[in-house]
Amino acid sequence: MSAVGFKGAGAILLLCLWLASTAAWAEPLLSASQIQHLKLKGKITYCIDPDWLPFEALSEQGKHTGMSAEYIRLLQQMLPVPLELHPTPNWPASLQAAKDRHCDLLTLAMPTPSRLDYLNFSKAYLEVPNVVVTTKDKAFIRSAADIPNSAPIGIRAGFGTLEIYQQRYPQLQLVPFHSYEQGLLQVQAGNLYGMLGNMGSISFSLQQNSIINLKIAGRLAEDTLLSLACRNDDPVLLEIFDTLLAQISPEQKQQINNHWLAIRYDQGFDYELFWQMLAAFVLLISVVSISYLKLKKLNQALTEANIRLEQLSQHDPLTGLYNRQYFEPRVQQALALCQRQQLPLTLAMMDLDHFKHINDNLGHSFGDQCLKDFATLCQSQFQRKDDLLVRYGGEEFILVSVGCDAQTMQELLQDFLQRLEAHQVQLNKQQGHCTVSIGWYCDIPPSDMDSETLVELADQALYQAKNAGRNCEVRSKAAASSSPDC
Repeated sequence: MSAVGFKGAGAILLLCLWLASTAAWAEPLLSASQIQHLKLKGKITYCIDPDWLPFEALSEQGKHTGMSAEYIRLLQQMLPVPLELHPTPNWPASLQAAKDRHCDLLTLAMPTPSRLDYLNFSKAYLEVPNVVVTTKDKAFIRSAADIPNSAPIGIRAGFGTLEIYQQRYPQLQLVPFHSYEQGLLQVQAGNLYGMLGNMGSISFSLQQNSIINLKIAGRLAEDTLLSLACRNDDPVLLEIFDTLLAQISPEQKQQINNHWLAIRYDQGFDYELFWQMLAAFVLLISVVSISYLKLKKLNQALTEANIRLEQLSQHDPLTGLYNRQYFEPRVQQALALCQRQQLPLTLAMMDLDHFKHINDNLGHSFGDQCLKDFATLCQSQFQRKDDLLVRYGGEEFILVSVGCDAQTMQELLQDFLQRLEAHQVQLNKQQGHCTVSIGWYCDIPPSDMDSETLVELADQALYQAKNAGRNCEVRSKAAASSSPDC
């Protein structure tokens, strides 16, 4: 062997020895006894709250979803045994399953005195602000002490927050509800002073139920600290999961927060800084002006948060179009305007053809892409300032247009049919096309017409378009006799 060859072989040998020594020095996440303990168990079962989005839930297909599902996926990558979901119908049933030792873990739970009888809790890995929601006429709330003692205040039943608030604030008239939606609707109706809860759940419920006349009246001092709860007859489990949770980086946690907590309370006011400034300016301004400035800044922050909530409640989150909640009052306004000023009014109901077939054969993700592409094409086709585009439900969309005559509208609709048919929907390596059936009304509406009749006429024309073979438009016969353009 040449000297050069000998040196090369030696270098390779040294590299191999270095890699081997590095692997030997690298310490595993879990000790040998912990790994052996897990392998003897064979699997780890866990329970969740099946109806607590955005934190966790069971989908219609029985799949674990929400923030805790993403943490479970990260933990599973570090475990030598499978994590297996033990499904339950509700959160009290999950607590009972943990108490009866049918599951080893609860993914998100607060430590309370009653739960310490059968659970150990990891270090909190998720911290969510607690807020109070009221009607818009209520004053800003700085703490639980600002809530009138005689006023009933809603709170979610079965959660650790209820037990903690009952102990810390016995003067509060707490009224438990099985869901945030029930409590918020009672606040809206004036039967409750407000609703307590964590910001994630409150924001999600306000958006999902399109509740727009309530406000976030303040952030409370006590945040919701959520931990992973382990059965306390197996203390090794707590050691294992405290170790694994510590491996999840702040960047990974932030990604999960950004994904699920799209609506967050913007505190917008630094109390510590405020009092420092107050001390510096106390000789220059009066107590009255200080109070005024303080309330103004706080109300501005709360107003901005409520504006964001109101905007989200009016739009469909998938397509960005207005939703049905927004549509109802707007179509009534457009109808009244056209009746008063004798202007033509168009209402076109559009239904994607064979959409269930698309979902069944290409998957729901591809179906969602079809809906988004359809919405984008609609927005590029109908750009007049008086055009309103709405996702009415599922694959049904509605166009409302004021002042456009029937001939022009028919040309626009026919052109849109051709553009949609030629458009290729793409998602990853999947490709496909979609078409739409359109039923539409266009005329100066008579004075006795209401919005329900208007929608019904367009809907009847839509059925005619479907019966005529789909991928066509049919104008309502109540406006003018028309043959389908297919």
